[in-house]
Amino acid sequence: MLLSAVSFAKSKSKTILVRMVSQAGTGYSFNTKRSRLREKLTLLHYDPIVKTKVLFVEQKKIRSL
Repeated sequence: MLLSAVSFAKSKSKTILVRMVSQAGTGYSFNTKRSRLREKLTLLHYDPIVKTKVLFVEQKKIRSL
């Protein structure tokens, strides 16, 4: 029996890990996951430096999950 050297393409994951950065200018950020097919995230989240909910936007993709 011979084994052939067939390489299979690695499938892409459905979710990715992204860094969310505060728009209050505090530099506070956190990581969250989102679907690969969705557009960039913007959401309201608590910023402990200014102690209120502020807008967070997706800065960059960290890795695939």
